[in-house]
Amino acid sequence: MIEDLVSISTLMMCTFLSTTVVGIFLLQVWLTDRRHAAAGYWCLSMWVGSLCTLLFTFRAFGYPLVTVGLANMLAVFGYAMTWAGFRVFDNRPVHGVVVLSGAVLWLVAYLGVDAVAQDVNNRVIIISLMITAYSVATGVDIWRGQRTDPLPTRFLAALFFVSHGVIYFLRVPMTLLAPSAFGHGTAYSAWFAIFSLELFAHTILAAVAMLVLIKERGEALYRQASRTDALTGIANRGSFLDDVQARLAGRSGGSLLVFDLDRFKSINDTYGHAAGDAVLKRFVETVSARMERGMLFCRFGGEEFALFAPHHGMDRAEAFAQSLRREIAALSLDDGEGRAISLSVSIGLADVETFGADFDRLYSAADRALYAAKDEGRDRVKRAQPSSGLSDLASRLRATIAPDAGAAAAG
Repeated sequence: MIEDLVSISTLMMCTFLSTTVVGIFLLQVWLTDRRHAAAGYWCLSMWVGSLCTLLFTFRAFGYPLVTVGLANMLAVFGYAMTWAGFRVFDNRPVHGVVVLSGAVLWLVAYLGVDAVAQDVNNRVIIISLMITAYSVATGVDIWRGQRTDPLPTRFLAALFFVSHGVIYFLRVPMTLLAPSAFGHGTAYSAWFAIFSLELFAHTILAAVAMLVLIKERGEALYRQASRTDALTGIANRGSFLDDVQARLAGRSGGSLLVFDLDRFKSINDTYGHAAGDAVLKRFVETVSARMERGMLFCRFGGEEFALFAPHHGMDRAEAFAQSLRREIAALSLDDGEGRAISLSVSIGLADVETFGADFDRLYSAADRALYAAKDEGRDRVKRAQPSSGLSDLASRLRATIAPDAGAAAAG
């Protein structure tokens, strides 16, 4: 009944038009930003599919070498390019043998095996198996990318391709149970219309998924850039504050370490800003390599960095800071002209247990300890003392009052 309601030729033309239009949009995406290399693969796959469906619509006019042999080869190659595009999207290698093997196997079967060239049912079985393999492989690869790049549309995109592969595979038992007849220059069967309708729907859904995934990837990269320090690649101040405050709200405890590279301005003045940038990057690499699970690290600004160590009490945090300080002091960088650049770092510590879970108070205490470390000669770790703020205030008050008292006595 459905074959009376749905024209296969009309569906083919609709598929041709939709894949052509989507191919144009994907080409525009690729030309606008070449970093979207996957869009180039998908654009090619869409246009290959467009040519394939156009040839299918003319099958009734004859020329089987073109409308059957070439058209089916293009169909398989189009699915292979779709698979390759998703591999590129997730920065995985694309194996040319896998991309070309389906099309080559089809040509060998069609041109070299009479049972395939002369029997439409054998052709349907072979093509169905090939397209099933590429579709399922595409869906699996899309889902694998979820581990490293969790995009909202991944699940649906993977589902589209795996389900399409399963549905396309059903053509095999249908061909065996209800073989296609041949008439008016082409094959026809009661179930052809159903599968053609699914193919059209899949083409639209796959195209939308491609465009949405590109959009989501762009948004994710923008969000990542807004949270990352451009020079060092670690978190910037804003994202660090958000993440640490979220941890503190969970009352996990921990310690805050504030770092300041000693005499960094002198390094810039002596060796140049390029050398200064290299120093910052090397410092970040050294600290990052020593970070433990759950630690948060950021560039707070200039040569100042901060690290939050959850579940680290003061003693454990100090031991960790001392090991970092010694490792930084042992570094020696070449400025590119044969001159060695020596490094050292001062570190201030403050813990949640002593100063509470308010970040401003915690940072203020660690910052005071940092400047105490620098005042005492640099290249050292200093703990924040809970009374240091009151002592400093008392000292300043005494320094202010004493001269006034002396002046009054003299008067």
